[in-house]
Amino acid sequence: MNTYLAVHSADNLHIKMRELESEWDYFVSERQKPNRIRQMIYQSWKRCEKYDVDPLQKQTSVIIDDQSLCETITNSKIYDAALPIIHTLHEQIKGTGHLITLADDKGRIIHLEGETKIIAQAEEMSFIRGSDWSEKAAGSNAIGTSLAVGHPIQIFSYEHYCEGVHPWNCSAAPIKDPLSGKILGIIDLTGPSQLAQPHSLSIVQNISKMIQQNFKIHSFRHREHLQKHYEGFTKRWHSDSVILLDEMLNIVHADAKCRSLLQIDHWRQLAAHSEFQHIRNSLLTSNESEWELDVPSLQIKVYVQIIVHGLERIGYLLHLEKTNQIRNFTYWGRIIGNSQPMNQLIARAKIAAPTSVPILLTGESGTGKEVFARAIHKESFRNQSPFIAINCGAIPKELMASELFGYEAGAFTGGNPKGKAGKFEEAHGGTLLLDEIGEMPLDLQVHLLRVLQEKEIVRLGSAHPKPIDVRIIAATNRNLKELIENGKFREDLYYRLNVVEFKIPSLRERKEDIPLLTRYYIIHFSKKHGRPVPTIGNEVLSHLNDYNWPGNIRELTNTIEYAVLFSSNNHITLDSLPDTIQNFRPINQQLIDENPSLTLLEVQEKEKIKQLIEETSGNLSEVARRCQIARTTLYRKLEKYQL
Repeated sequence: MNTYLAVHSADNLHIKMRELESEWDYFVSERQKPNRIRQMIYQSWKRCEKYDVDPLQKQTSVIIDDQSLCETITNSKIYDAALPIIHTLHEQIKGTGHLITLADDKGRIIHLEGETKIIAQAEEMSFIRGSDWSEKAAGSNAIGTSLAVGHPIQIFSYEHYCEGVHPWNCSAAPIKDPLSGKILGIIDLTGPSQLAQPHSLSIVQNISKMIQQNFKIHSFRHREHLQKHYEGFTKRWHSDSVILLDEMLNIVHADAKCRSLLQIDHWRQLAAHSEFQHIRNSLLTSNESEWELDVPSLQIKVYVQIIVHGLERIGYLLHLEKTNQIRNFTYWGRIIGNSQPMNQLIARAKIAAPTSVPILLTGESGTGKEVFARAIHKESFRNQSPFIAINCGAIPKELMASELFGYEAGAFTGGNPKGKAGKFEEAHGGTLLLDEIGEMPLDLQVHLLRVLQEKEIVRLGSAHPKPIDVRIIAATNRNLKELIENGKFREDLYYRLNVVEFKIPSLRERKEDIPLLTRYYIIHFSKKHGRPVPTIGNEVLSHLNDYNWPGNIRELTNTIEYAVLFSSNNHITLDSLPDTIQNFRPINQQLIDENPSLTLLEVQEKEKIKQLIEETSGNLSEVARRCQIARTTLYRKLEKYQL
C-alpha cells in the first residue's frame, strides 16, 4: 500500500475524518502515539511538537511582502519552468474546487491559482502568496511535510497538525534538480476535505516530473560550467588529485588518485567516510570563497574552492595533497598586494600572529581590517577554533551587553527562553574581532575592561562567572586618542587593547597594488557572474591609479564588479566604469581643462602664485621674493594669468 497516500477511495470520507479526529485529539491531549495513524504522519506530528507549533493554530504566518516576493520569484530557479505547466493544469482543474500552488525550497508560496471562492476560503488560514507553509510554521501539511521528507505526500483533514487546516485535503510533490537531486520547490493541489480524491497525488507527481524536465536545460548549463572549471584547474595546476562536487555534494568528477589519498576502494564509500563528514560540514557552513582543511589522520590537506555561476553557488572543487608534498602556502597569500607598505605590515604581523597578544587594527574604512584580522587568526595556534566578528557600531546600545556577554533564561522579556551565549563564549579558544571599537558605549567599556583583566564573563541575569580564553583583535577607523581627550573612550581600555597596533594603509598609500588588485577582482567577478574574463587597457589602469579611492578596497571591488558587468566586447574601457570614477579628473588635468591655452608648467606656476598671494594676504613684494623674481616680472605674470 502507498504510505504517501491518505485517501484510497472517495467513499465514506466523513467516517475517515471522524476516525482521524479521534486520533488527533488523543495525540494533542495525551502526547502519545495513536493506533491508527500513518507512521509518516506521526513522525511529522512529533517534529511539529519539537518545533513548538501550536496545534490549535488557525493561520500560518505571512513572511514575504510584495517587494520581497518579487525578488524571491526573480531568484527562483523553477518559477519560469513551472508557470506554463501550472497554467495548463489550472485550465484542466477548473470547477473541481482545488487550488494549484507552487512553493519555493523553503516552503513559501510563490504562486497560487484557483477559483475565486476557494481562494477566499483558503485565505482564512493564510494560504496565500508569501505565506510560510514549512512544518516549523504551519505544522504537518503537504507542502511542508513533502519538503521535510523529500517525497510526494497526501495529507487529509485531521492528519494536518494545526486545527485551521483540518477542513482541507492537500497533495504535494517535491520538484528536484534532475542532476543534483536538490529540492528546488514544491507543487501542491489543495481542496476541501469532502472533495478529496486519491488521484490528486499522482497528478502532482506527474506535474513535478514535467517541471523537472523543463528545468533540465538550466541544470545541464550548470554541469557544463562545473566541468569547464574543473578542466581549467587541472590544466593550470597539472594535478590529478581533484574532486569536483555539485551543490548537493554529489561527485561530478573525481580522479582515481583521490581514492588512495582518502584510503577508500570505491567512491560509494565516500559518503560514509568519517573524515569526509568533517569536510562536508565545512563545505555547508563556510562563507568563504576558498579555504583549506587539514585531515591529520590521512596526512592530507584539502584546498576548497566554491564554484559560482551567475549569483548561484553550484559546486565545489577539492584539491587533495599529501602533507609532505604541500607547497609553502599561508593565509597571508590571500591578502592581495606586493607594495612596500603591505609587505612591511605583513612581515610585522607574522611576528605577532602566533602569540596571544591583543592587537589593534587602525585605518580608514574599507581598507580590509577584517580580512587582515582573519589572516592573523588563521596564522595563530587558535586557527582550529572559532573566529567571531562583532560590529560594535551596528548593534543598538541596549543590546550590546547581551550580544557580547550573553544572558540566562528569563533575563529579559522577548529573549530566548533557553538563554543565549554571547560572542565571548562563542569565540572561546579562538579570536574575537571587536570591529568599530570606537563606537562602543562608554558605560559598556567598563565591563569589557573587566573581562579582559579577569578573563571571565558573567551572563546577564547570572551571578556566576564563566572563564573564557579569547584573543582580542580590535579595529577602528576613528582616532581613539582624540576620543580619549573628548571623554568618549577609556584610556585604560585603550592601553589594554593596544598592545600591538597595525595601521592598515589606505589604497592611496599603496597605489602600486592597484593593477594587481584590479586583475584579481576581474577574474573573481567574472567567475562569480559566469562571464568570460575581460581584458583591460593601460588607459583604464592609469585612470584607476590616478583616482584617490576614498572608499579604499571596498570601493575598488565595487568598481571592478560594475566594470565586469558592463564591459563591452569582453574589454573594460573607461565607459565601463561607474560615472563617479569615469568622470574623475586628476587635479593637474582639471587645471589644464580649466586653462586650455596654458601648458602644464604654466598652469602649475599660476596655481603657485595664487597660493602665495593668499598666504601673504596680497603682499606682492613678499610674493616676488618667494618666487625669486623681480616685481616687474611678477606684474607681467599677474596680467598673463589674469590674477
